[in-house]
Amino acid sequence: MNAAVEALAAEYGDMIRRYAPFQETRLAPNPKNSAKVEVQVQAEGEKVLGRLHGDDFVVALDERGRDVSSEDLAELVAEPPGGAGRIVFLIGGPHGHSAKVRQRAHERGAVVRLSKMVLNHQIARLVALEQIYRGWTIIRGEKYHH
Repeated sequence: MNAAVEALAAEYGDMIRRYAPFQETRLAPNPKNSAKVEVQVQAEGEKVLGRLHGDDFVVALDERGRDVSSEDLAELVAEPPGGAGRIVFLIGGPHGHSAKVRQRAHERGAVVRLSKMVLNHQIARLVALEQIYRGWTIIRGEKYHH
């Protein structure tokens, strides 16, 4: 782990908590320690799905997802569709999300991308955290977003 990335992620987490409960959970990639990519992705997906609640609104961050603006993301944060209990943002492992994870997010149209470019996990995490924070500032009409 890069100490600078961890410090910045913690700072964004603290800023998000000013607006709403926030928790970050990270799962180890490749839980079955397999050399086969398909097995890695499937095992990671099962682990992720096992952590979700039935009423969670799942946003899968995926390079093949749809483009959303900061304002679009703010709308999701403000009022997740269908009376969701939690909003859960997922960043996939090195080889992306399993089909079942993508399907769970597709059920509500929430497979989105942070960029057309592929981002490593540390950068994707920071971009996601910054956008969640930005979304809250948009909801509150604060000057951070202009």
